[in-house]
Amino acid sequence: MRPGVIVSIIGHIGAVLMTFLVWETRAVIVPMSGSVVPVEIVDVAPESNVRALAEDVPDDEVSPEEQEPTEAEEQPTPAPTPAPRPPQRNDDFDLDSVAGLINREREPGRRQNEGQRADRTQQGAGLGTAEVAAMEDRIRALARAHMRRCWRMPVDLPDPDRLVVTVQFEINRNGTLNGQPRVLSPRNYTFDPAMRAAVEAALRAVRVCDPYPFPDGPVVGEHYNLWRETEFTFRPSF
Repeated sequence: MRPGVIVSIIGHIGAVLMTFLVWETRAVIVPMSGSVVPVEIVDVAPESNVRALAEDVPDDEVSPEEQEPTEAEEQPTPAPTPAPRPPQRNDDFDLDSVAGLINREREPGRRQNEGQRADRTQQGAGLGTAEVAAMEDRIRALARAHMRRCWRMPVDLPDPDRLVVTVQFEINRNGTLNGQPRVLSPRNYTFDPAMRAAVEAALRAVRVCDPYPFPDGPVVGEHYNLWRETEFTFRPSF
């Protein structure tokens, strides 16, 4: 016989044996779905632990996990804060209040001038009222004659007649200037170029005329209290 035929016969015999073994194995195995589980029936006593445990748990008790979350209580809406009232404007123009304010502002200067006049009257004690007035006129005449040498009015200024400047200054007993002169009028000349030039010329004249001739005056020299504080008014022509 040929070797190929022998090998083919042996292969067929092996296949038949394998099929037979598989069939035997399946016949021996019992399916799990059809298995029978033995069950023992017992009686439960009335007082069993199971019943007692069941009675201990109340029917209404619900575990925290089973409690449904309660809805958050609705918060009351806060009342709106009322807006502050705007400050009321008083559109009424009170003339009496303005007049009172102006009078209060002028009061210190008026009291100062009245006090200076009273001081001069007291300082000229021993002289009659007419004599004090005559002495003051003589002092002004000496000051005018002395200031004419120092006063230089700026030329070509518009409306020169209105450029009137009053200056106050103090004089030592020897006739020298004590401190700096002060402008009494005009009060406001910052934005008036012509008036500002007149004020600067008046202040310059007071400084240039230092010293003053009052101590050497034959009549007024001994009355220092009358010319210690002097006021002089500068005009375009005097």
